[in-house]
Amino acid sequence: MPSFPDLATCKKVGFIVPSSNIAVEAITQAIFQSLNSNIICIFTRIQVTTLGTDANSTSQFSTETLVAAARLLADAQPDAIIWNGTSGMWVGTGIEADRNLAKAMQDATGIPCSTTTLATVEALELCKAKTVGIAVPYSQALTDRVAEFFTGLGYGISSSARLEPVPASNAEIAKSSAGDMREVITNAAGAETRAHAVVVGCTNWPAAGLVEELEKALDVVVVDSIVVTVWSGLRMAGYSGAVSGWGKLVAEML
Repeated sequence: MPSFPDLATCKKVGFIVPSSNIAVEAITQAIFQSLNSNIICIFTRIQVTTLGTDANSTSQFSTETLVAAARLLADAQPDAIIWNGTSGMWVGTGIEADRNLAKAMQDATGIPCSTTTLATVEALELCKAKTVGIAVPYSQALTDRVAEFFTGLGYGISSSARLEPVPASNAEIAKSSAGDMREVITNAAGAETRAHAVVVGCTNWPAAGLVEELEKALDVVVVDSIVVTVWSGLRMAGYSGAVSGWGKLVAEML
């Protein structure tokens, strides 16, 4: 019989995923499989079809929508629930909105809840980063919003870099080549002024497999949105072991 976690006793981390996202489940499952531990990931989705600063795009991430998704995950009794999306970095409402969202989900489910945005900030604080580089596959407008989010928290921006040309849709972001992602992240790290950390800000950009390589090459911590969300979920669920192959964050800070 094939080996898999004991579903009667395993811990569970629940992730809310944008409907047009292709990367989260595949990469998250790969990280969990590398744990060799009695813990699993489960998923639900909310409809997200556009990425923009307009009201039609930002309304996709309403508290009501995410609370309803959290309630669906709660039916499976997970140990933690996380919104696996970076919308909090660019909708323009600031970190307090994500804190309020996490509280609303937790109040509705009775389960510890968080978001990718909150996890990213927590990781930067643990890294004692003062300056960050921004690497994203977004339009200039969204890139500027992400930079503004971090400057609003007191971080210096050493450099920001984005994928060009901008992918036509969220689904197209997941098809980015390793070479293109490597170039954007390298540029975001800065040349003359090296960032303390690079934020790879998108949960549909499959850069997770490059994190360890780039950290060694650039001598900088890379806070990838998918990896940091897994990191946060594992911590919330009580997992304390190291995870190799996915960068310093999960190798050293669990």
